[in-house]
Amino acid sequence: MEEREFVVCAQGLLFAGRQILLRTNAPKIAGYVSDFFPAYDMATDHSAGPAAEITLMITEGESTAGDGFPWFRGRGEFAVAQFTPDDTLWFNLRARRVFGSFSAAVANDRERWRRHIFPTLFGILAAAVDVAPVHAACLARDTGGLLLAAPSGTGKSTLAVALGRRGYTFLSDDWTCLALEEGVIRASGFPMPVKLLPDADRFFPELRSYRTGISLNGELAFEVSPVDCFGLQRVRSCAVTCIILLERTGRTGCDISEIDFDEAAQHLIAEIEPLEGSLAACYERQIDLIHHLKGAACFRLHFDENPDVVAEELDAVCGPWIRHEHRS
Repeated sequence: MEEREFVVCAQGLLFAGRQILLRTNAPKIAGYVSDFFPAYDMATDHSAGPAAEITLMITEGESTAGDGFPWFRGRGEFAVAQFTPDDTLWFNLRARRVFGSFSAAVANDRERWRRHIFPTLFGILAAAVDVAPVHAACLARDTGGLLLAAPSGTGKSTLAVALGRRGYTFLSDDWTCLALEEGVIRASGFPMPVKLLPDADRFFPELRSYRTGISLNGELAFEVSPVDCFGLQRVRSCAVTCIILLERTGRTGCDISEIDFDEAAQHLIAEIEPLEGSLAACYERQIDLIHHLKGAACFRLHFDENPDVVAEELDAVCGPWIRHEHRS
């Protein structure tokens, strides 16, 4: 075996405000993590310890192809995520520990870690560290943040880019992580590419310089940097002051109506994976996180319109709430 199989790098990272300890035998993996997450100094930290521990080891074998990947399985507090026959993550969620074994070929693929492996790892780990992932885009402006909640295919990503071009700061376009920090619910995201369906080039001619590819869920899509492609600004986290439930309609136009918080909360809670047995308490804490959003302005948007038109309408109605102009 080479020396690198024994040498372990250890570093602290922050996921949704949670301190995570990462160990790896591959300096390049440590570098990917540094690009993906903010760091914390373990030497000066005097808290009770990390919220979770992750060990990622690189083996000498080459990655072999196979059908049906990636796949995910879970039972009780245990879960497995397999990306190829030779590249796997194992989770003990009750102990808040993750072990991963990866081939050298996958270790060298920085974009795969960025697009697939890290989002999968932290999406599964989230419940164990009191973080609630919700199916929503998120953008920030001034001191507030806007959640755009909807199923896949509704147009979250397209609308997120359109709002970004109106001066909103981009946080995420598909999944957003919610966590309680100093008594306030904050949203955080992964610095991933924005995913847009092939017909989005009708609205964003910048996409014509890029090629579509197969995304993690098997869809044909553009996956581009919102910074490089559209010139948007990114932010790592923000407070949530406004929640929008998106619904596509069969008629042209857009209609925005205010709804009560319970309706918005019910939608967000339905997006959270129920957990039972030893993890039931984790699920209950995730539900509590959603209820901490009470006080956010809540709206429902019915639309089937050019995203720039919808973004203009949204900004007119919701912008004052995000900028706290409606707060006493």
